[in-house]
Amino acid sequence: MDFPVSRLLDKTEFGLNGESISVPSWAFTPDQWSRAFLRGLIKVAPTWENSNVWEVGVGTGINIALLRKYATNATWFLSDYNQRCVPLAIRNILHFKLTRRNLRPLVGSWDLVTPPKETRQRVPKVNVVFGCLPQVPSEENLSFGDRRAHYYNPRQYWEAHSNALGLGLNEALLQRAKKVLYPKGQVVLNLSGRPGLKKLQSLFLEAGYQPNVVWEETIPQHVGTSLASLAALETTGHHHDFEFFKDSRCTSRIGAREAEARRIKGQAIFHKIYVIAGTLVT
Repeated sequence: MDFPVSRLLDKTEFGLNGESISVPSWAFTPDQWSRAFLRGLIKVAPTWENSNVWEVGVGTGINIALLRKYATNATWFLSDYNQRCVPLAIRNILHFKLTRRNLRPLVGSWDLVTPPKETRQRVPKVNVVFGCLPQVPSEENLSFGDRRAHYYNPRQYWEAHSNALGLGLNEALLQRAKKVLYPKGQVVLNLSGRPGLKKLQSLFLEAGYQPNVVWEETIPQHVGTSLASLAALETTGHHHDFEFFKDSRCTSRIGAREAEARRIKGQAIFHKIYVIAGTLVT
């Protein structure tokens, strides 16, 4: 399988020194969200020593490639909905002059922690599940390009009740991960702060986890992404804790309606990213 090198990583992005990874057109290119997630993961990875750790949605494999030095004796499971991603991730990890030791690739198309129907793969039991999952629901065709890295089909996740806020896929993972976690296991997620921190924390609490914010940082709202659906929820009173800011220092908080008005005018809008580690308590 051909994986052309199409992206170089540098020290300012990921603490490296010119290493390269392969990022085909169908794979998610590491971005600001990726950098924020890695900074959060580095805070908790040393506690994963001698643990079974599973990345759901491994993508290019960059997270595992970098985190292995923080938990050198962990066993790493890796899966993805896109069945091409696991071979890509293995190739990139080996490109960092790392061995296959303690790597456990889960091949085929895994839907969160559910194995492909056509295989008889054993579902692993782990101490940690982590992932940066899509937070934009869409019922359009997601089978081309890298759309599955950005969107999810809400109809596939019947147990989720927070699709309107873009949290349905993460909510489904929190529920399903309980079947694969050891007691007091952990789920670590990279979440947009747009719905408000209280909502993110309640997502964990309602699923039976004790949440702990291990990292947060502020990024600009993408100017091409409409906030109209969130503004409508705010207008109808279905959600009123949206968390946007006029400035990068987060000194002036605004709601979804004002944020959408500013976006349309081309004015600056910011929101936070929270890396939250939830410990299973039920």
